[in-house]
Amino acid sequence: MGLEFIEKKLVEALIILLLNAKGKVVSIRATSLAKLAGLGTNHSVILRSARVLQKLSKHRFLSTVVETKRYKTYRYVLRAEDELWQIAKRDPTRAREILEKILTS
Repeated sequence: MGLEFIEKKLVEALIILLLNAKGKVVSIRATSLAKLAGLGTNHSVILRSARVLQKLSKHRFLSTVVETKRYKTYRYVLRAEDELWQIAKRDPTRAREILEKILTS
């Protein structure tokens, strides 16, 4: 599995998650995104998923919440008023293109 394939599957899963959202807030972890994309729980896939979410967070598409129970984990939060949510609801293919462009830069 190539990295580009994995990233495309992760972006696709994120867009589908936003399109199927019922409420006004969506939160996701790297492991959940990897499972949702159908890539399994392989450690390298989870790390790639975490890198994708982290990169989107640096570009201010996602908010980050740090949870420290036993281990430090990151939960990424999207709200209905966020730019990515609005773009994904209006035009999913445009949102996909924007995310892929960000990930390749």
